[in-house]
Amino acid sequence: MSGRATASSVGSSGGGAGHLSRGLTLVELMVSVALAAILVVSVYYIYNNAVMGYRVGNQVMDMQNRLRFATEHLRKDLKRAGFLASPDSTLDDIVCPKPANRLKALQLIPDTGYVFQPVSNINPYISPASLVLFGDFFSGKLYRTASITGDTITLQADASFPVDESEFNAIFTGNRYLRIVTKDRFEIMMPILESSFADQTVRVNAAVPRIEGGTICGISGFGEALEVSVAGFVRYRLAQDTRTGAPAGKTDLVRETLAVDGATLVDGSALAVAEWIYDLQFFDFAFDVDTTGLSPSITIQPYIANVTGAGTFRLDNVADSRPQDLRALSIKVTACSVEEDPSLVHTPRTAATDPVVSFEYSTMDGSARCISMGTRVNLESLLARNLKAVGP
Repeated sequence: MSGRATASSVGSSGGGAGHLSRGLTLVELMVSVALAAILVVSVYYIYNNAVMGYRVGNQVMDMQNRLRFATEHLRKDLKRAGFLASPDSTLDDIVCPKPANRLKALQLIPDTGYVFQPVSNINPYISPASLVLFGDFFSGKLYRTASITGDTITLQADASFPVDESEFNAIFTGNRYLRIVTKDRFEIMMPILESSFADQTVRVNAAVPRIEGGTICGISGFGEALEVSVAGFVRYRLAQDTRTGAPAGKTDLVRETLAVDGATLVDGSALAVAEWIYDLQFFDFAFDVDTTGLSPSITIQPYIANVTGAGTFRLDNVADSRPQDLRALSIKVTACSVEEDPSLVHTPRTAATDPVVSFEYSTMDGSARCISMGTRVNLESLLARNLKAVGP
């Protein structure tokens, strides 16, 4: 009896072991595969989103860096508009005699920036303006004369004199004006023809006027110990990058030097301030409408259309433009990513005052991502000169 019981028990145990070692059923296998697929898709989705977020974050950071550099350059030069110069030589009683060309601290030229358009109207309402400024953007220093003879000004070799020839030539070069302040505090603005570091001389386009024959606009004696400085024109605009190897349609914000007429580009003077810039706009122009020069009264002209082409407050190239009354303005620069994002659907601009959120470099799927940066600039040099107190 005892032997049979043991055999039965062993047999039962052996049967149980055989049951536990069986494989997965088809249903269980399909469930396992499905769970694994869901896990792989989830991981890929998270990874893809992380990569996309990283790429977009880098694009935005790159655009922000370019925009900060662009707006800082514009802000710096706008604050120097009219600095050691004049807001408007025609209305400025201190500028005497009057230069042949009207010298204005600021001029806006609408719809003159380069705009890349692979297909007509694919990027509508993008018409960047150009900005022309006049002032001392080259040195910011006052120099002293040793003597003035005819058309030649000899400078004193004092602490303000440039330390080497390269610095001297970078300041006292052609296509700029030499500003001479007489003992009677009148300012003579004359184009520079040439200069010599060795002789410490600057030659202008004509003999410097002298006080004689009843005129008060000129120098007296040997023209010694007079203040002089240098002023000229610079222009900001959007231009196509024409360098060898540049991508088709690449647009940069450039700063250029203009000749003494304020219009002709000086060859080789263009400097790319920021790359892949696709809009440059100005708005919220604050004008001082007070006529006494004693109690400022500010009026705001919101858009560039209000100050160019029509209206009372003009900043374009017309006889009655009013740069001398401008006290502040806002600028907005738009940068776009270097590459188009296939997943970004292009959203065309619907008005010139709307933000630019995307730009089409080609007709392929996707578009370049764009962001804008704006800043408000107070024009201290124009306020300090305030022609209302001395002019009409």
